[in-house]
Amino acid sequence: MSTPGKPADTTITTCFTVKTIFLEKEDSVESIETIELVRPGQIIASLSVDNNTPAPASPSATHSVLIPGPNTQFSARGDSLLAIVAGYPRITRKQNGNEETVIFTIMPLVTISPDQMEANLTLYPPLPKTPPLQVDELAELIKQAGVRYGLNREILQSCLEQSTTELKIITDALIAKGSLPIAGLDAYLRLEVEIGSIPGKIMGNGKIDFHERKMFISVRKGQLIATKVPATTGNPGTNVLGHPIPQQQGQNITVSAVDNASYDEESGEIRAIKPGVLSVVNNTIKVSSKLTIPGDINYSTGNIEANDAVDIGGSVLPGFQVNAQGDLRISGGVRSATVISQGNVLIQEGVSGKQTVMRVTGDVDIPFVEQATITAGGTIIIRRQAYYSRIFAGGDIHCQEESKVIGGITMAGGNLSLGQVGSDNAVPALIAAGTDGKQYLRYEALFQEITDKEDELEHALQLHGHNSQLPFHLAMTEELEEMNSDLHKMNLATDKKADTSEELAYRLRSRSIKVHGQIYAGTLLRISNVTKLVESTTSSRKFTLSEDLQEIISLPL
Repeated sequence: MSTPGKPADTTITTCFTVKTIFLEKEDSVESIETIELVRPGQIIASLSVDNNTPAPASPSATHSVLIPGPNTQFSARGDSLLAIVAGYPRITRKQNGNEETVIFTIMPLVTISPDQMEANLTLYPPLPKTPPLQVDELAELIKQAGVRYGLNREILQSCLEQSTTELKIITDALIAKGSLPIAGLDAYLRLEVEIGSIPGKIMGNGKIDFHERKMFISVRKGQLIATKVPATTGNPGTNVLGHPIPQQQGQNITVSAVDNASYDEESGEIRAIKPGVLSVVNNTIKVSSKLTIPGDINYSTGNIEANDAVDIGGSVLPGFQVNAQGDLRISGGVRSATVISQGNVLIQEGVSGKQTVMRVTGDVDIPFVEQATITAGGTIIIRRQAYYSRIFAGGDIHCQEESKVIGGITMAGGNLSLGQVGSDNAVPALIAAGTDGKQYLRYEALFQEITDKEDELEHALQLHGHNSQLPFHLAMTEELEEMNSDLHKMNLATDKKADTSEELAYRLRSRSIKVHGQIYAGTLLRISNVTKLVESTTSSRKFTLSEDLQEIISLPL
């Protein structure tokens, strides 16, 4: 027998029915073409070959070639075309010279979305004098198509009634939906003590809370301070094929209770062992005594080294140092001094001086900072201005909308919300989100070391000549190549690891720099390991990573 599709002597016979039915309306008659519903394995076309038929005499005679389209296949013997799925056959004819290509396809009764979360139904009215489908019969066909979960029999019944009674062609009716997984909730510390609003917190309306932090909250002996609420596992989902969809489980947290606070792992409760004042830094609870200094930190007080919370009524004057193990409030300012705190820091009159260094484990709340260096593990709040300073936050950095950031480095491990950035005459600032400040400082130090080494090599070459074979030249060149390689390999992103690549991408895309005022041309932006130079002054913009994470894009606020 000839191969299927041989043009000279193949006859193609369709094996399904197409009928035109008429629907009478009040003042008209509407015609509808309906198609026989075929089942998987049913023959939809047969091929017959007559080997004794002479070749056509006329070169203009038409030859037919049968092509199996989507959802069809040839039988094992090759003499018929079969449906692979339940559905409605279609024929497409294409003429090319004296050859006609005939393509059979099946429009599926059921289509399943690419994510396997939805199933849709296509249903034609029944053929005349043919018993209509019943719900159970249709449900069985849908099951054979792979749908095992989420079938809505009420919608199925409605589709059948519309196609049978109203002679309506149903297309893409949603008949089954999967259930999405419910992610587990992360563990968290539920504070049982009223600590007031926390500056920098994003409120329900998307605004940032800029209320002043409440400091030195008193707790009594035995008082319940906080309770660890454990993570939950969540619930898996199910797609319409009946396959489970794993859920993301909630993440655990590590809770610490230090000094006069104790943590019971079994109950999750943190209580005060002795009376004192409370300090909350991330998931660390501390109860300590409070040291009160009514005036300035100067020669009369000397440097302050305290295992407690410290409340300073004045300023920290040039050359002096304050080191507090708990929260620290300074009613005055900090000028060319060193401030270290294992808690949170509130400074009411600002920070200034090139010699000023602040290292804080928790949050920092200041009205302004000028030419100082501040490193904080948590959130940094700047209420009015940052002027040529180096500011590094492990969390977010938030400035009030009327504030200004002029020059310097403002770098957050999380996100930034700023007012105005730059000015007409200022040296451009570096503004970074999703960037590891400690790693950046290593990057900066290595970059400076490379620059110094290049200057050293150039000076040596000027003294000894530009001979690339000199021993010092070879050694220094090799060292420079290694250092440059290390520099380019450095990963400055805070988001380095995640359970899946999708989760990592989601985290990176969530990093943003919001500028509510103007941002001046020349400002250098960084998000994670991607940089962008602001080429023209603009305002009210949100900067975030593109979908492919390869560039920083600008969006209106």
